[in-house]
Amino acid sequence: MACAAWRPFFTPLLPGVSFEPATTPTRLVGSSNPRTRRVVCRVEIPKMASRWQSNNGTATAGPSDRESLAQEMFVFGPFCLDALQRRIERNGTQIQLSARAFDILLTLIRQAGTVVSKSDLMASAWPDSSVDENSLRVHIAALRKALGDGHAGVRYLSTVSGQGYCFVGSVSGSDEVPPPPAPASPASAHNLPAHPRQMVGREQTVQDISERLRALRFVTVVGPGGIGKTTAIVSVGYALLAEFAGQVHFVSLGETYDAALVPAVTAASLGLPARSNDPSTGLATLLRGRRMLLILDCCEHVIEAAATLAERLYREAPELHILATSRELLRVEGEHAYRLLPLASPPENTILTAASALAYPAVELFVERATSGGSEFALTDANASDVGNLCRRLDGIPLAIELTAGHVGAYGAGAMVRLLDKHFNLLWEGRRTALPRHRTLRATIEWSYNLLSQSERDVLDRLSVFVGSFTLDAARAIAATAEDDDAILTIIDGLVAKSMLASSAEQQSTRYRLPDATRAYAQERLAAHDDASEMAQRHAAYFLELLEKTDGARSDGFPAAADQFGNIRSALAWCFSDRGNRGIGVALTAAAIPLFFKLSLLAECEHWAARAIEALDETAESARRSLALYAALGSARTLTGQFDDLAMTCLNRALALAEKIGDLPGQVRLIDRLHLLQLLTGKFDDALNTARRGESIALESGDPGALSRMRVALGISCHYLGNLPASRAYIEAAMSRPGAKTDVDGEPTLDYPGRAPITLARILWLQGYPDRAIETAREAVADALTMNHPTMLCRAVLWAFDVFYWNEELESYEDSIDRLLAESRTHKLATLQIVAEAMKGIALLARGATGSGLPMLKGSVEKLQNHRFGAVAGLSVPLAAALAATNHGEAALDMINRAIAQARRCSFLMEMPDMLRVKAEALMRKATPDVLQAEQHLEHSLELARQQGALGYELRTAIVLARLRQRQGRYRDAGGILAPVYGRFTEGYHTRSLKTASDLLNELGFARSDRLAAH
Repeated sequence: MACAAWRPFFTPLLPGVSFEPATTPTRLVGSSNPRTRRVVCRVEIPKMASRWQSNNGTATAGPSDRESLAQEMFVFGPFCLDALQRRIERNGTQIQLSARAFDILLTLIRQAGTVVSKSDLMASAWPDSSVDENSLRVHIAALRKALGDGHAGVRYLSTVSGQGYCFVGSVSGSDEVPPPPAPASPASAHNLPAHPRQMVGREQTVQDISERLRALRFVTVVGPGGIGKTTAIVSVGYALLAEFAGQVHFVSLGETYDAALVPAVTAASLGLPARSNDPSTGLATLLRGRRMLLILDCCEHVIEAAATLAERLYREAPELHILATSRELLRVEGEHAYRLLPLASPPENTILTAASALAYPAVELFVERATSGGSEFALTDANASDVGNLCRRLDGIPLAIELTAGHVGAYGAGAMVRLLDKHFNLLWEGRRTALPRHRTLRATIEWSYNLLSQSERDVLDRLSVFVGSFTLDAARAIAATAEDDDAILTIIDGLVAKSMLASSAEQQSTRYRLPDATRAYAQERLAAHDDASEMAQRHAAYFLELLEKTDGARSDGFPAAADQFGNIRSALAWCFSDRGNRGIGVALTAAAIPLFFKLSLLAECEHWAARAIEALDETAESARRSLALYAALGSARTLTGQFDDLAMTCLNRALALAEKIGDLPGQVRLIDRLHLLQLLTGKFDDALNTARRGESIALESGDPGALSRMRVALGISCHYLGNLPASRAYIEAAMSRPGAKTDVDGEPTLDYPGRAPITLARILWLQGYPDRAIETAREAVADALTMNHPTMLCRAVLWAFDVFYWNEELESYEDSIDRLLAESRTHKLATLQIVAEAMKGIALLARGATGSGLPMLKGSVEKLQNHRFGAVAGLSVPLAAALAATNHGEAALDMINRAIAQARRCSFLMEMPDMLRVKAEALMRKATPDVLQAEQHLEHSLELARQQGALGYELRTAIVLARLRQRQGRYRDAGGILAPVYGRFTEGYHTRSLKTASDLLNELGFARSDRLAAH
């Protein structure tokens, strides 16, 4: 109840007492934590006894605070705190605290989970005095000692450097209302790894991280390798699935060795293939406004790139929550650290029984792992103390415990304690500069390593070149030597049995994997060997052979190659390192190109192709590999919207190499790519010549599919140039020939099945067949929407847009525009995204939403002009029309004049009749209308439309000119202009333009017979 509501009840009883809203944290009786908040007002009682009175060293409440403290009790761990009685007990036994220490503890508990500043704490404990921070630190230290803070891994008080202190224990109150039941988990859209089979001793950790993440948005879990960071955050992800409606995404950076690729790998892990040279921008745009939990695991080896990306996403996506793991803080804006502590272990020299030992999570984990592998080990009173010592000497680190527990059945707990103690002492003496946690984990791994035979050690070291899983064949090809080739299977089985190597049975074969910490240790050992470079070269050569043998472009070889992409990435990184083999790197890059395109990893393809091209002079590679690299680089840049000279140069260089070696199919493919780039950059005459060159080569090759592709290219070129009859002839010829293929060498993004039908639909509308055009376009768009490829879908929807726009049916097409907008944003297709925004603006204008549609369209046109987009003049037409319709005649005239000039420079004649019509309308919308010039441009538009055979444009212009004649009172002339055009239509009478024409002719007194006579 609010303070004002209580005032009538207490004022008669307590004269002079005032009730005011509580305004400062130091006066609140309660907490910022919703679970422990109690009171909503402050009671001021003047002229009463002192605030607190001391009784034998125990703090007691004065009468001024009894009402506000009534029923306020807090329970945490074994402690119970009674605020009214000023009493704290541990398991029923009172603990003596000074009055100041009690005040500090009560203030922290009331705001559990929140950092309380030092100044607020001092104001609470010394309200009428001025003290320095040393006094506060003394009482904090006393509190920690009294509570046993830090003992056996238990923590209650946390120091937040530069800010203050925080009570981090779990608190419950006597009047706490049970929380509502958690909602049922939604249909999951997450990509979390499998839920940990059994998480020992981390239940409170998961709860604490979850609470911090809710409140703070960005938490980095920090701790040494092997302490269980990944296990903890995966469990947090599952715990928060319902709260984030399934939108929990896990990104493993453990297999990423080139920091420059962190944004691309993050995008790919999110299911968003990186398709630009700056994926972080697309990620920030996509995640802005979306409530999601993003988990970045294993950041330490790419920490600069991971930190930059995390900070940007945190800043630009206010609904995004970020959970990261690293061996050190990222040290960026918004980050809050959660240091993952070791599992609680028995103290030194503790005599344990089996029952008392299991009270410690470290022992519980040890026993669970020791028995889960089929070992006959059992925890007994006799070995409980030894097991407790093992866990303590292993420092409570889960990975170290798991590795040790795997061997206890063979060696016994007592013997393992002796071995471990001896080994640890040696390591400490040799590596005093290493961090303690790191020393302990290294000692555990090294000890386990030294239990292996020499052949097992050698094989384990060699296997560390693998990233992720690998097959037995791969292990034999890389790790076996002449001495141990016959025994390699036995050795690998031994490594699995001794928990140094993990195995899993999959559908076709058994896969092996080194745990990350073990792999890191083995890599260090391998680096000291003379054969380290040989192993890395074998690894790269093996995956080169795998790609060449299975042919990643074919559907049967694709899954095997895609499954090993982490190893391919790692091999490429080594090949182009200072100690790598450039020759293998060039060959591996060329072999991996189809895989890059299949996986839609275009930005990564561009990265490695550029590195390989730089190395070409050093390796004297074959022309075919050079051809593949230049083609890949040019194509990747084209498809990601980088319409620059580098893309053009690469494609022309590749085409010259294809001609040099007489590769006719390769020439056709490259001409198709070059033709696309020329269209996108507005070089329409060049594109026509390129398509004609491609037709000649296709005829020479005798490939009907190649010929069909080139005739589609010719049809599109003629369409842009305004030659509709030739365009239709080429398109219909292409569609009539069998054998056309769209999936060439694993690169389906350069063509799509609907390209020819959509082009035909555009031609049909322009030639005066609106019904057939819209039906054809709808079928093609429906087919495109079923395609599982974003680039093809976006290009199809974009190419079909004009048919719906011309037919004034954008209402039925808005869903497709929204899909195009979403896909282009999601997959970072920068130029297509801008075009999609322009289309959305046009659709909004069609619905009368001028306020939002006009600025969106205007901004998009300006961006496209900066991106060198060739067909931007076409989008200027609806923009100029919208400006004219909103009485911005001068602006409309300026816009359409620039569009016409640009279109004439690049021979973009397809929309010239419509541009002239819009210019005429702009002239008539000027402050001082120029009707004479408007008439001249309308007449020119009619003439050009007739020359092109563009009956659709001719009708739109005839309607405008007829209305002008009508306003001039020249009704017969108006009808004489419009009736012949209307009479040439044989369908589409229900469409808006034809209905408008019919209504206008009726107004002009032209009956049906008059129209037919005029025709």
